[in-house]
Amino acid sequence: MDKTLHLLIMYTMLVLMLLLLQKGRNDRKSLYLAVYAFIEILTNGIDSISLWGGTAVYEWFPTLPFVAKPITLLWVPFFYFYVRTCFSQRFELKAKHLLHLLPFAMAMIFFLVMYVIRRGQMTTIKMFAFGSVEGYSIFVIDYIVRLQYIVYNVFMIIRLFKIEKKRKQNNTGVDLNVNIKWLRFIVYGYAIACFGAFIVYFSWYINGAFAAKLNIFSILYFFLFFFVIFYDTIVTKSFSSVLKIKQVQIPEQELNDIIKRLKIVLIENPLYLEADLSLKQVAEALNEKERSISQAINTIEKRNFKDYINELRIKHSLELLRNQHDKPIFEIMFESGFNTKGAFNTAFKKYVGLTPSEYRDSLD
Repeated sequence: MDKTLHLLIMYTMLVLMLLLLQKGRNDRKSLYLAVYAFIEILTNGIDSISLWGGTAVYEWFPTLPFVAKPITLLWVPFFYFYVRTCFSQRFELKAKHLLHLLPFAMAMIFFLVMYVIRRGQMTTIKMFAFGSVEGYSIFVIDYIVRLQYIVYNVFMIIRLFKIEKKRKQNNTGVDLNVNIKWLRFIVYGYAIACFGAFIVYFSWYINGAFAAKLNIFSILYFFLFFFVIFYDTIVTKSFSSVLKIKQVQIPEQELNDIIKRLKIVLIENPLYLEADLSLKQVAEALNEKERSISQAINTIEKRNFKDYINELRIKHSLELLRNQHDKPIFEIMFESGFNTKGAFNTAFKKYVGLTPSEYRDSLD
């Protein structure tokens, strides 16, 4: 069963990788996913060789495990790079992202140094020998991979929460143009896959027979999960091309006109002092599309809707603080359109550089 699964995964991943590489010439998301597939092919290929050839494989290629093991440290980082492109079309690998590959580089350097010190006498027997340096190193790599599972999953879930929060606040930006349902699928689906891998890994220490059966389900889940991701990435249009279709550019003169009407509606009423003001309400007041208002604020005012409204509110609170010295700050907060002290202090300090209390004290 294990042999059949490995062959199925190897063949499927190879075909999908070639298709992704073809598309990846103009699409970074496909390229990062293709690299991930290549890493999976290498690691699964080496596992398949050992399954079919048994321990004799290690006699023919004694250093094979010491090359294969460090490669597993690339699994999570390259999937993370793919996820980042799903979060934002602007993401691209830079020098700072090489830090994600540091565990892999350190492991490879360590084994290379050990190979030189042992004068090429590193063997698979030592790798499985309890108490040997090789054995400990393989053990450490396995735990680093599990640690990567935890750290990267937490980071991706937090990033997903932030995007969902921005959507609820009617915030604007490139990150909001992504398919939130797809983001949830890849983030939570991957978290479940990693959790399953954890269970399988620790099950080997309890019951080997049970762990072997559980491992088959884990491998099938991984395979189906990534097959859906690969298929979706191959058949759908690139992220950038979709955005070009959706984001129709409005002439600058029309954007300036929208801003002028926006200022009149916001300040004369004044709508910006309403704590629950949303982009939808402003769009209805202007009889304009939400997308057009967002584009006007982004292009002309160089900020998003939330920051634009907060600046108007902070200017109002500054006037109240200067002219009504005895009024409590929490009353000024509510009158300025803020619901919570934390949001008020954060926005105030962002624009003024001081908290409301510090600013009032500076007036004395």
